[in-house]
Amino acid sequence: MTSDNNKVRISRNYNKLGAAGVLVCALSVSACSGEASVNGKTGVIDKRSELLLSSDLESVNGTYGVGCTDRSGAWSAEIEPGAALDNDELSVVLNDTGCVLTVTELRTTVGALVAAPAFALTTSYKVSASEFGAPLEFYANAKLNSVSFASDFTLTILYSDDPALAVDDTAATFDEVQAVAAGQSLAAPDYAIDLSTLLYGTDAGDVVTSASGSVGLTAGMVAGQTYVVVDDSGLDTHEELDAAFIAGVPAAIGATVPASAFTLIGDDLTIPQKRTLIFANTQDDVVSYQRFEITFNPAP
Repeated sequence: MTSDNNKVRISRNYNKLGAAGVLVCALSVSACSGEASVNGKTGVIDKRSELLLSSDLESVNGTYGVGCTDRSGAWSAEIEPGAALDNDELSVVLNDTGCVLTVTELRTTVGALVAAPAFALTTSYKVSASEFGAPLEFYANAKLNSVSFASDFTLTILYSDDPALAVDDTAATFDEVQAVAAGQSLAAPDYAIDLSTLLYGTDAGDVVTSASGSVGLTAGMVAGQTYVVVDDSGLDTHEELDAAFIAGVPAAIGATVPASAFTLIGDDLTIPQKRTLIFANTQDDVVSYQRFEITFNPAP
């Protein structure tokens, strides 16, 4: 629909993107001295459909490979903050790209569960998950976010009662609706957005506990200057978008919009939460808007 002055031009498209698991992180501190080293943090993604685990995960045990500089034997990394460790805490000499780490056990509150088979860590999950426990408690897999060890790294553990679910993790689930509203004859911004790196961690009750990543922006033919994120939805008309934008706190448009801009920490995703990302193009007191309404859903 196209008209002049007080009427608006609206266009919409709908996209369905990725889905997210539960991620709980705990920092590990190096117990080594001498050469500069990097430390790890552990993350856990729980994909169990039932509470089959008779006890909680406390830590992960593994071994250093023969190519690890100034490291040998077994290492441990805490999953639960403050957990007692069986071995010295995991650390790797800075930039030791030849170091290979192997996972051998997951320790729970009632004992250690041996990995069958043990497996070396890379930046991808194994094709098949390992079994843990006898009798079987769960299937688990793991990966590193980097094997360059140029900085502190993350060891992510994925586990489930279903082996088919322990071979890959997922990103957050989002529904996206786009619209533009032109003020008078000023063209509206026409950005494309990428939600693939946006991740929100939740607890067992689907309450958001962590936020990371960002919304990637790709500029089209018409650029904007500022954006706001508002805790609102269903904004279609120029008047509605204008009021919401004025009530928000504008930020300069760059290459990304950080996850923190959506202010979801503490929100309960049992009821999907909606946020509207509004881009503004302003010239000579005339403003046109592009908006993306994003719905944040609980993990599947």
